[in-house]
Amino acid sequence: MNRISLIKSGFWTTYGAIATRVLALLSNLLLARLLLPSEFGVIAVAYIFWGFVNLFTQDSAGSFIVYKGLEDKRYLNTTYTISLGIGLVLGVGLIAVSPLAAKFFRVPSLVWILVVFAFNLVLSCANSIYGGVLTRRMQYRELANSNLIASMVRVFSTAGCAFLGLSYWSFVAGDTAFWLTSCALLRYHAKQDFRLEIDPEARKEVLSYCLGATGSSLGYYVNANGDNFAIGRMLGSTNLGYYNFAYQLTMALTTILGQAIGQIGMSAFAQLPDDKQQENALLAVVEQVAYLTAPLYALFFLIIDQRAISLVFGAKWIPATGVIPWLLIFAYFRLINGQIGSMLSAKGRPGVNAKVNLYIAPVAILGFLLGAWQAGIVGVSIAVAGVLGISWTVYWWWVGCRELGWPLMPFLIPSFKAALLALFGILISMSVPVILKPFLFIAMYLVFVRFFAKKQFLLYSSLIEKFAHKLGKLHKIKS
Repeated sequence: MNRISLIKSGFWTTYGAIATRVLALLSNLLLARLLLPSEFGVIAVAYIFWGFVNLFTQDSAGSFIVYKGLEDKRYLNTTYTISLGIGLVLGVGLIAVSPLAAKFFRVPSLVWILVVFAFNLVLSCANSIYGGVLTRRMQYRELANSNLIASMVRVFSTAGCAFLGLSYWSFVAGDTAFWLTSCALLRYHAKQDFRLEIDPEARKEVLSYCLGATGSSLGYYVNANGDNFAIGRMLGSTNLGYYNFAYQLTMALTTILGQAIGQIGMSAFAQLPDDKQQENALLAVVEQVAYLTAPLYALFFLIIDQRAISLVFGAKWIPATGVIPWLLIFAYFRLINGQIGSMLSAKGRPGVNAKVNLYIAPVAILGFLLGAWQAGIVGVSIAVAGVLGISWTVYWWWVGCRELGWPLMPFLIPSFKAALLALFGILISMSVPVILKPFLFIAMYLVFVRFFAKKQFLLYSSLIEKFAHKLGKLHKIKS
C-alpha cells in the first residue's frame, strides 16, 4: 500500500468512525436526559448477553476474509455458510436461556429483549461477511458511508422511541434499525454473491482461524463484561446505569480511533512484504497513537467534572464521575493494545490474542468482584484500570513480541512514557482555576515532550513547518 492510498484510507475510516461515534454520543446525550439510570442499567444487562453471542460471529468471519482474500470462492462460501449457521444456532440458544437470565438479574422484560437480539444476531453475521469483503478491497469510503447512514437511522429510531416513552426499548428498536440498514447497504456495495455450501478442504482452515479469533473474543468478552456482570448482580441496575454511562463517555475516543486504526491496520499489516517492515510499521503506529492520544485523555479528565456532567446530562448522573478517571486509564491502554492484536490477526495468529485474553480473565473477574465488594462502582473501575489497563498491557505485549520474535521495550517505552508525561501535566495543572487548566496542561505537555521525547517533538515540528509552508504557497497562488 503506497502512502497516498494509506492517507485516503485513513481519511475515510477516521471520518466514518468519528461521524458514527458523534451520532452515538448525541443519542446518549438525549437519552440521558429522557431516561433514568436504572433504565440504562436494564439495557446494559441485555448487552452482556448480546456481547457474548455476538463474539462468536461478528469479528472472526470478517477477519478471516481480510486475511485470506477473495480469490478462492470455496473459502468465501464456506466462511459465509459457517457464519450464518453459527448465528442461527446461537440465536436459538439466546432465546432458550432468556428466562433464566431474566430471573438471575431480576429483570422480567429481559426475555423479550433477548428475543429481538437473537434476530439481530443473524443480521450481524451477514454484516460481518460483507464488511470483511469491503475491508479486504479497501473500499473504506463505502464502508464509512454505510456505517454513517445506519448510525443515523439508529439515532433517529432510538430518539423517536424515547420521545414516545418506550424507555429502554428505545435502545432495542434503534439497534434493530441499525443492523437492518447496515446489512442492506454493505450487501449492496460488496456486490459479492455467496452460496450456502461448505468445502471440506476449506472448512478446517476457516474453523481453525475463527475458533482462534473466537477464543480471543471470548476472553475479551469476559474481561470487558465481567465488570458489568459484577455490578449488575451485586450493586443493582441503577449503579450499573451510572457505570455504563461513564464507560460510554470515556471510551468514545478509543472507539473512534480504534475502529479507524483497526480497519486500516490489519489490512495494511497483512500486505507488507516482510517481517521487518511489519515490525517498523507497528512501532510507528504505537508511537504516534501514544503521544497524540495521551494528552486527549488527560484533557477529558480536566474538563469533564461534576459541574460539566450536571450541566450537560443532568444532576442525576453525578455519581458516575467517580469512575471516570480510572476508566480513562483503561481506555488509553486499550487503544494501545489494539495495535498488537491487529498485527497478530494480520499474521494469521489470532490464537495468541485468545491465550492472552483467557489467561487474564480470571484475574480480572476476581478484581471486579473484590472492587464491587469493597468500594462499589469506584472499586470496580480501579480494578479495570489496574488489571485490564496497566497489567494487561505489559503481559499482552510481552506475549505478542515473544511470539513474533520482536523486542518488547521499544513498544512499551513510548506507551508508558506518553502516559507519564500527561500525568505530570495533569498534576501541575490541578493548581490553577478550571478555565486555565486545559491551556496550562497543553503547554506543560509540549515542554515535557520537547525534553523527554525529542524524536516525536522534532517529527511534529517538521510536519507543522511543512503544513505552514504549503499554506503559504497556497496563499501566494490565490493572491
